[in-house]
Amino acid sequence: MNDILYIDKFVFWMENDVETVPDVSFIPPLLRRRMNTIEKIAVSLAVKVAPESGDYHIVFASRFGEWEQTIKLIRQFYEDKEMSPAGFSNSVHNAAMGHLSLLTHNKNSYTSIAAGEKTLENALLDAMLTKKPVLFVYAEERNPNEYKSALKKPVVSHGCAIFIDNSGKNEFELKSNNVNMPTLSFEKFQNFLETGKTIETTNWKLSKKQ
Repeated sequence: MNDILYIDKFVFWMENDVETVPDVSFIPPLLRRRMNTIEKIAVSLAVKVAPESGDYHIVFASRFGEWEQTIKLIRQFYEDKEMSPAGFSNSVHNAAMGHLSLLTHNKNSYTSIAAGEKTLENALLDAMLTKKPVLFVYAEERNPNEYKSALKKPVVSHGCAIFIDNSGKNEFELKSNNVNMPTLSFEKFQNFLETGKTIETTNWKLSKKQ
């Protein structure tokens, strides 16, 4: 594996004292009311880097996905013995990209990936090996209280969006890697794009060409 790719547009976001979700005021109210936290994060970041043409593939990644909505559905099932069809459609892992496709009129395919602790690095690899323009979107929402005891550390709402093309100014070289590296973290990947230094994972290495 030895590929050249270009990353000219990217955006990162993490919840803070001012924002629990990024700005979503641009989303039509009817659609916005149907969206939960992770969908708002993903769509808000995606539109900041996606081209207006709508002609691109999408790779969406989230380790935990729609767990806020899923817990809500489970409670509803045990308390009311039924589930909301609308609520269920908003609980599936690709719901965020469905909303994005509707908003941007993008009729191209999209992929939704969850791979445990290696979700970010494996989904990025999938995006980087796509031989056409691709929008990569990664998002997580704050963990529900029910999951606190099962997590190594709390999860706060965060996400990023990156547009990868076959031309541009910021040229990167992707190579195979076979070393024992720690799992790629969100913070490490953000630092890499902002500083331009080489980044390595268990399976791949990405360097900015000078």
